[in-house]
Amino acid sequence: MLNSFGKRLKQLREERGMTTRDFAHTADIAYSQVWTLESGKGDPTLTTLIAISRALDVSLAEILPEQL
Repeated sequence: MLNSFGKRLKQLREERGMTTRDFAHTADIAYSQVWTLESGKGDPTLTTLIAISRALDVSLAEILPEQL
């Protein structure tokens, strides 16, 4: 599941033309956390998921994998 989430996060970020650093700044999360999530090695908290969805201007459903 984490790998699917990470791939989706990276896809959405890149579709918006954001670098990892730009995205981290916009979402107000650490650059290293973005890298960890995109590489499928981290588990985001609900607070982080909300920050990500706001920064990408998408719903939580759009960033979470279909199969949880």
